[in-house]
Amino acid sequence: MKILVALVLSCFWISPIDLGTIRADFEKADNSKANTEHLYHILKGYDKGDPVIQAYKGAVYGLQARYITDKKDKKELVVAGIKNIEAAVKSAPNNVEIRLIRLIIQENTPKILKYKMDIDTDKQMILTNFSAQNTAVKDLVRRYVTKRSGVFTASEIDKLSK
Repeated sequence: MKILVALVLSCFWISPIDLGTIRADFEKADNSKANTEHLYHILKGYDKGDPVIQAYKGAVYGLQARYITDKKDKKELVVAGIKNIEAAVKSAPNNVEIRLIRLIIQENTPKILKYKMDIDTDKQMILTNFSAQNTAVKDLVRRYVTKRSGVFTASEIDKLSK
């Protein structure tokens, strides 16, 4: 009986993962080790199956790897991150947010990792499906494309800025 009560009470203390918060935290994580570690700890145990959150989990693994000094641990974290991102893309291939996450990671990974093969595909998918997205995703795309990305042309940026 005590175990049952403990399980019921623990459900109230487990905070659900909010996608809006994850988006905001992800943008902050790019420039901050503390923010990266915070988001990493939130997502590392996530296994509920939402492909968008799974993609963020993979991306955060990649960000966290920047702060790991042991080469083997760094490689394992990057490989796990890529697997999460690719599983998310496979699970929801038409999701613009997942494609943006993969584009961000591929655009910012070192060439030595050879993880840049889908940049053009993801970019085209984002451009083609941008107008059908909700405001949160459009805003996320706009912020990245106008402030950080180097793969979009001026005319593409202008198209996405409207």
